[in-house]
Amino acid sequence: MAAPYVARFTRLHPKLWAPYGITAYPYGFHDWPPEEAAPVWIPRAHIITARGAAFLDLGDCTTLEQAIEACWTHFASLR
Repeated sequence: MAAPYVARFTRLHPKLWAPYGITAYPYGFHDWPPEEAAPVWIPRAHIITARGAAFLDLGDCTTLEQAIEACWTHFASLR
């Protein structure tokens, strides 16, 4: 169910989505004990700095919706 949700946002906002990416660990990080493994979504912004291109982590999120919201919040903060 998560894949169509991401695809919908990608199709609706292709120019906005291009500088953002989300890394998904739906079952927790590798080699974590099952009782500690919780879903993790890591949104990133691809930015240009004085030193060149870089990734900016927008924080770990527990749901895909929070990760997408983090991307929108970052976009809204640009001036």
